[in-house]
Amino acid sequence: MGFLYFLEVIMRWALLSLLLIGFLSLCPAAESQTLYWIDGSDLVRYDATTATTTVLPTASAPLTLSVDESVGKIFYFRVPFALTSADLDGTNAAQVTTYPFGFEALAANPADQRLYWINAFNGQLLSIGYDGSNPQVVGGMFNTSGIGIDTVGEKLYLTNSQTGSITRRNFDGTGNEVIVAGGLGGPRDCCYDEVAGKIYWLTSSGATQRCDNDGSNIETIIPSALAPGVTHLVVDEIVGFIYLSTSAGFIYRAGLDGSNLIELYVDGTNISEIGIIPGTSSGPQFIRGDSNDDGGFDIGDPIGVLSQLFISGTEPLPCEDAGDTNDDGLINIADAIFALSSLFVSGSLAPPLPFPDCGEDPTDDALDCAESSNCP
Repeated sequence: MGFLYFLEVIMRWALLSLLLIGFLSLCPAAESQTLYWIDGSDLVRYDATTATTTVLPTASAPLTLSVDESVGKIFYFRVPFALTSADLDGTNAAQVTTYPFGFEALAANPADQRLYWINAFNGQLLSIGYDGSNPQVVGGMFNTSGIGIDTVGEKLYLTNSQTGSITRRNFDGTGNEVIVAGGLGGPRDCCYDEVAGKIYWLTSSGATQRCDNDGSNIETIIPSALAPGVTHLVVDEIVGFIYLSTSAGFIYRAGLDGSNLIELYVDGTNISEIGIIPGTSSGPQFIRGDSNDDGGFDIGDPIGVLSQLFISGTEPLPCEDAGDTNDDGLINIADAIFALSSLFVSGSLAPPLPFPDCGEDPTDDALDCAESSNCP
C-alpha cells in the first residue's frame, strides 16, 4: 500500500510538472552520415556531423547521382552524355562511358560493382561495370521509374510509373517476379531496406510509401503535404533514417517509418538528386521509451523509471538508453514526464529515435544499454 501511494504521488507530481513547464526540449542528434546531392548545377557534399556543405568540382552540370563508399567513388551523369566516376571529394574524375539517350535513376551496386540506370526516353534498363566494362541491356522497354538494390539477396526492385507496379529481377534481368501487380500512384525512385526487407518509393504526388518485400503492408509513411516538392529518396537502414530532397532546396530527414520528420537542410535552391554514405553499425539496438524491456511503450515504462529513481532496491534499468525517453543523455524525472505526456497528452511528441522500431542511439551520451531483449 505504501509503495503504490508513493508511486501515485510521484506520478501526480510528474503530470502537474508537465502542465507547468510544458514540453521538454530535445538535444540535437549527433550523426555520422555524409550526404551528396545535386543543387541546380552544383554537386554538393554535406557533412551531417558538422552540418557543413562543400561544392565539389565537376566539368559540367551533373544530372544523376549515386555513391559507393566501398570503392570510394561517386558516380554521376553530366552534360553532354558522359557517365562519370570521381573520388568522394570530387577529384580524379574519369569518364566511364558515353550514352546519348539520357540517364535516370542511376544506382551503384557494390555487390557486382556495376552501375544500373534507366534510358530516359524509353524506360529501358541498362548496366555497365564501374570501370566501363561489359555494358549490358538488362531488359527491354520496361517503363522503369526507379531502381532499388538488394545486395544480399542479389535482386533489383523496379518501380513502373505507368502500370503502378513493383517487380523484382536478378542482377542480369532474369527471373522476373511481380511484387505489387498495380494500383500504386505513379511509383518512382525505388529504394530497398536490406535490414527490414522493406521497399520504399515516392508517388507521383510526392508521398513517401513503403511495403514488405513480398508486396504486403503497403503504407503511406510521409504524406506529400508534409514534405512538398519531393524529388528524390534515399534510405540509411543502418542508422535508421530516410532522407528526402525537394525542388525548394530542402533536405528532410525522418525515421524509417516516417516519424520524427525534420528539415535537416533549408539553404538549397532546387535539389534534384541525393545520395548517401550510410552510418556505421557500432552500438546496441533498442526502442526508446521501453525502459522495462517488454517490447512496448506503455504506462509500465514511466513507472519503471520512477521506481528506479525513488524506490530503494529497485533493479537497474536493463537499457539506460531506452529509459532516456527524452534523449537528453540522463535518466531523471524528466524522462517519466516525457513518457507520460507521450502516452496521455494529446498532441505530445513521441519519443525520439530509435522509436517505435529498434535502432541505434543517434545521440552521443554516457548512457549504456546492457540488455534489450526485443532488439537484434
